[in-house]
Amino acid sequence: MGTVSVSLQFGELKKKESPLHKRTILLLRFVLILSTILLMTYSDRGLNFASPGYAVALAYFLSNLALYFVPEIKFSRPILTFAIFLTDVFAISMAIYLTQGLQTDFYLIYFLIIFIASVGQDIRGSIPIAIVASIFYAWLLHRTSPGLSIMDSAILIKVPFLFIVSLISSYWSTAIRREVREKSKFEAIARNLEDEIARITDKESELRHYSETVINSVTSGVIVVKEDGVVTTINPEAARVLGTKQETITGKDINSIPGLEALWQRMQQSIHSGEPLERLQISITNSHNEDTPIGLSVSPINSPNTNFSGCVGILRDLSDIKELEDKLRHAERLSYLGKMATWVAHEIRNPLTAIDGFSQLLPHTRDMSKIETFSKEIARGTQRINHIIEDILTFARAKTRVNASNIDLRQLMTQITENIGGVRIFINGEASATIKGEEESLKSLFTNIINNSIDAMDKDPKIVIEFRKTRQWLVIELRDNGKGISPENMQKLFTPFFTTKSRGTGLGLAIAKKIVDDHKGKLEIKSEEGEGTICRVYLPLENGQGCTAP
Repeated sequence: MGTVSVSLQFGELKKKESPLHKRTILLLRFVLILSTILLMTYSDRGLNFASPGYAVALAYFLSNLALYFVPEIKFSRPILTFAIFLTDVFAISMAIYLTQGLQTDFYLIYFLIIFIASVGQDIRGSIPIAIVASIFYAWLLHRTSPGLSIMDSAILIKVPFLFIVSLISSYWSTAIRREVREKSKFEAIARNLEDEIARITDKESELRHYSETVINSVTSGVIVVKEDGVVTTINPEAARVLGTKQETITGKDINSIPGLEALWQRMQQSIHSGEPLERLQISITNSHNEDTPIGLSVSPINSPNTNFSGCVGILRDLSDIKELEDKLRHAERLSYLGKMATWVAHEIRNPLTAIDGFSQLLPHTRDMSKIETFSKEIARGTQRINHIIEDILTFARAKTRVNASNIDLRQLMTQITENIGGVRIFINGEASATIKGEEESLKSLFTNIINNSIDAMDKDPKIVIEFRKTRQWLVIELRDNGKGISPENMQKLFTPFFTTKSRGTGLGLAIAKKIVDDHKGKLEIKSEEGEGTICRVYLPLENGQGCTAP
């Protein structure tokens, strides 16, 4: 685009350019005419009114005035300028002849006209003028001195000197014109480049303003960080989530900002792996020293053309969502209070009746065997009531934060299964299965799942436990060869107080789901009747928030 524009401008420049402009030619001719008239005036014959020399001088002067009415474009034609300079040679020759100018230094006027012709044209135009001037000069010498020798200084020196002046003047004027053309060319290129730079600068400013407007209009937080941790871009929403201002954090090293360690850790992970991280949940401490849960997605940036390497993070404040989730879970638990009251009354009445009956019989019994039997039944009833109460309290207890610790789940699983008899249990997969969590609640989680599997198996019971890792999760898969679960019961698995067991509380899987949720994980159960059941527990490999326990 820019090259074409420069070429067009330069072409127009050459098209418009003539060896000499009209005004310059007329001005030089005026000087030439004035010089001629002065020399004629101070010649031997002088310049008398109504004399032939006077007529020549007047016609010469009027010819210059007449040229004022010739259009400017005509002067760009070499034939016209050649005709003008040829007319000048003729007029000067006539002036010399009529005033006997050869007896003076009148011949010097030829040098002036040759010089003007050289400036006005190239060497192809000036040499013919020099030739014509030499012919006229030789004719004038012959007219005034018929016997003049060719070796006379008037011819031997003056005539060749006319050509020397023509050559030197032509060379000088050509060089000057070339320099002028080159200068004009480079000036045109420079002007065009300035225009291009201004246009590109305006476009870049427009694009930058557009990008900033788009980023600032996004309802999610956007933060761009270089590989060394320097924040290059941050929109108002991200600044609000971090509890700061755009101008305060832009250009700063994210490592120097307290509370953002978890954010920078995830960004570094994406930059080094070159892979995006999606739908993460981390906790940061903002500048107001407030813990803020945020949703985070990170995408690496690697642009060799701009020599920029870093990542862009999309933030979303989850404080309101987390609060609503907590309220919703609490409301769900409360919604079961009515059902729980009826269920508790029914489930506790039977063991209480047994305890009451056997306790009344004890004072009236002396048979030690009966006393032992009555005591066992009372203890069994007490344990049943205690078990029911423990399950209810575990399910109803609100989520509380605890100090998480590193737990080897493979070792924990070995401890849970080592004392289980009558069932073949196989533990496969990853040798290292360490996460951060609360040991007692995780033990309760897997104990509930394994007990459910054992209750569902009749012949040749077998449980296969497999550990595997993905980019984000540690997956614990438990497969049994039990009778499976019907489709209608699958929809009620996590519903509190739903059970197919005669003596179950119906809270085991509900509690398991709660423990997994508190550890920021996922619980999946797939089953078909007669095909066994697969239970998958997803636990995060790194939990920046710690965990919660029931």
